[in-house]
Amino acid sequence: MRKLSASIASALALCAAAATCEAAETRPVYVAKTGAAPVAVAPIAPVSPDAWKAYRDRFIQPDGRLVDTDNGGVSHSEGQGYGMLLAAIANDRETFDRMWRWTALNLYVRADNLAAWRWHPGDEPHVRDRNNATDGDLLIAWALARGARVWNNQDYRAASRRISLAVGKLIDSSQNGVTVLPPASFGFGRGQMPDGPVINLSYAVFPAFDELKSVAPEVNWNGLLRSAADLVSRSRFGPENLPADWVSIAAAQPAPARFQPEIFGYEAIRIPLYLAWSSAGDRKALAPFAASWQGRKGEDPSVIDLPTGKSRQAFGDSGYRGVVALTKCAALSEPFPEALTRVEQNRYYAATLHMLSLAAAREKYPSCLPGTTTAQR
Repeated sequence: MRKLSASIASALALCAAAATCEAAETRPVYVAKTGAAPVAVAPIAPVSPDAWKAYRDRFIQPDGRLVDTDNGGVSHSEGQGYGMLLAAIANDRETFDRMWRWTALNLYVRADNLAAWRWHPGDEPHVRDRNNATDGDLLIAWALARGARVWNNQDYRAASRRISLAVGKLIDSSQNGVTVLPPASFGFGRGQMPDGPVINLSYAVFPAFDELKSVAPEVNWNGLLRSAADLVSRSRFGPENLPADWVSIAAAQPAPARFQPEIFGYEAIRIPLYLAWSSAGDRKALAPFAASWQGRKGEDPSVIDLPTGKSRQAFGDSGYRGVVALTKCAALSEPFPEALTRVEQNRYYAATLHMLSLAAAREKYPSCLPGTTTAQR
């Protein structure tokens, strides 16, 4: 979750007293490695060893907690999921296992296999709000599924399956004929917000939908992917035709949610990254994002005021240009700039998106990267 407003935090805080937050099920308890060492296979989409080491040393503590340097040193399910995913991609099992252990012991305080969304080092208890963030749940499940595949580990696979099934129970097919995944188990539905249901399209982690079909095939991941891609295509607002960070689906036509400014911002910038890395990422789906950035040549990517189409402020870190480069690669076959193959490890969120953009490019569009000549389309 990016730059949570007081409105969102208030909505999430309602869960602390709500019976709907938890259900009596087995939590995905951490299982230590036992027995013979599993057979390791080659990493799926290797990141630069130097970049991964710098990222790990900068943001991941020895106990496995990833620190969000942008938000007062908190940790959250999103960050743990991102870090575990990058560890699996980098074939760093030791870091992956430390991160999963910390996550399981500190964020799985609910009874329904969903993680509490935030852990604050200055609070006691460290988890005060037990509501989940669905993107964090998906990222952790995806990371575990990839870890299971990379290291042939059935404990990771079983944990991924439990979390995936819990996420599947949140899928709602009653909203104006569309299938949606709410941002959390409580706080954003009809009657819970003035223009609810409200969704966050960057919580549709499209490549996770593709991966999780193998661990929880009974969940309608294909339907969720199609519906989310359709919602992205119908949530094109203002002269730039870009989606808002938060979208109301109370009416038949999606609209920017009223509780937040009408912007394409730190949340929605993840949408083209996830699309490009997935089976939903064709050129048509990515075209509006590429066109907007193509029309702003020479400018840093920025938060866009949707009603006017004007820039509000630059995102402020080179890492966001990695998402732009991946999008232009996937939509326009433009090569990745040489300078953007190196990651600046300044801020957690920007560095993470940059690392993921490079991993997606190496996995799906290697011809866009310097020194390669063949594409995997």
